[in-house]
Amino acid sequence: MAMADQRDMNILRTLALVALSVLPACLEVEQTIALTADGSGQQTVRMSMRETMLADLERTSSAASTGAGFATAVFDKELVGRELAAAGMTLVSHKAERKVPKRTVDLVAAFPDFAALQKSPLVGSSAEWTLTKGPKEGTAKLTLYPQGKTAWTDARAKAESMTKETDAVAEAFFRKKQTEITGLDLTVRFQVPGDVLVFTANMEKTGPREVVARITADQIKTPQDLVRRLAPRFEVIFDATGCKLPLQ
Repeated sequence: MAMADQRDMNILRTLALVALSVLPACLEVEQTIALTADGSGQQTVRMSMRETMLADLERTSSAASTGAGFATAVFDKELVGRELAAAGMTLVSHKAERKVPKRTVDLVAAFPDFAALQKSPLVGSSAEWTLTKGPKEGTAKLTLYPQGKTAWTDARAKAESMTKETDAVAEAFFRKKQTEITGLDLTVRFQVPGDVLVFTANMEKTGPREVVARITADQIKTPQDLVRRLAPRFEVIFDATGCKLPLQ
């Protein structure tokens, strides 16, 4: 295999293995980020996971390096409280239940400013948030890269190259991993302090000041789908008139 092909294959493997270690089969997550006019706000998470998958994650020795460690800790109120406090956030409420064969958790965390949200462990250790000036005066742009901006850039380039020529090795790897994301259902919701003006194609407007993105196993039918959806970018531009946001 040529060096460039090997590099591209490594990108695919890295994205898939890291994401799948944190996002196992039969995982349902609904997350809402509510940003207020001064940059503070709340992050709400609802998660449901099969007990067998939770046990597998807890036994994985590499969990701490992949970010899966927090995916298991989130069910423990004291642990998640400490993790959030270390990021400058406050655990407002936490309710964990065991409903065989699943474990569920509902939690609400408050962040006093945007800097604290940027450190939040609730999206994952690789996540990158930015809040910048929008393209027009009086607008702001909120962006989330769940796997980091570099991963998004690499995934985009890899997906585009895969549409031009078939990669048999990548196809075989994808088919093997496809069954591991059965039941995956992820929702990310942004609630912003001004009317929504523009948003990325992987989101939809569900209210004057709200956009939602959803990733499900049914959407992932090709290797290109895998790399794009497991290293996405979510972005919204909104009216920031009257806001006192810490725009970069």
